[in-house]
Amino acid sequence: MPTRIAEKPAVTLDAWFAPLAADPAGAAAFVAEIADRVARRPRVLVPGGGSVADALAASGYAVTEDATVGLESLRGQRFDVVYAGSDVLSRLLVQREQVHLVRRLATLLRPGGGLVVQGFHPDPARWAAHPLVTGHDCARQTLFLSDGVPLRYVWPAELDLMAELADLALDSRWGGWYGEPAACGEQVVSLYRS
Repeated sequence: MPTRIAEKPAVTLDAWFAPLAADPAGAAAFVAEIADRVARRPRVLVPGGGSVADALAASGYAVTEDATVGLESLRGQRFDVVYAGSDVLSRLLVQREQVHLVRRLATLLRPGGGLVVQGFHPDPARWAAHPLVTGHDCARQTLFLSDGVPLRYVWPAELDLMAELADLALDSRWGGWYGEPAACGEQVVSLYRS
């Protein structure tokens, strides 16, 4: 079965994820700190690339970007840290596909490596009043943005189970790049170790 991914229109999706993408230097510093703990010359994978990949590369890290969902071009490669940005999981509209992606990302980690997953801690009641949200399918955990783009949100416990199925363990969870506590309806950053 082919992977169904929501198209990524620039205006609405970028506005929805703006709070998460507003600090690429903070994200890069967070990922760099994790990478430096794992290896002397760490290799970092940033699926989809973007400003975090650019900031890491500018700091001298070996960064690999891959725009393909299945990450087929990376077969046989291993990384010290994999950074899954704000929309990597949510653009996959079926839980099974999200589980498959977490498993695939886990296979790309070297022993002791870290998977950093950035996303939202769901708060559907709060999102119902959000100006970009036009609909919500609670059974499928799907939000519809104002231009019709669907996003499938993942509860932290659900993400922990996906990681466990991929033989990863939760190391820490934060509400941002600087150790903020996670809060409902806000961004959340989870670190999993292989």
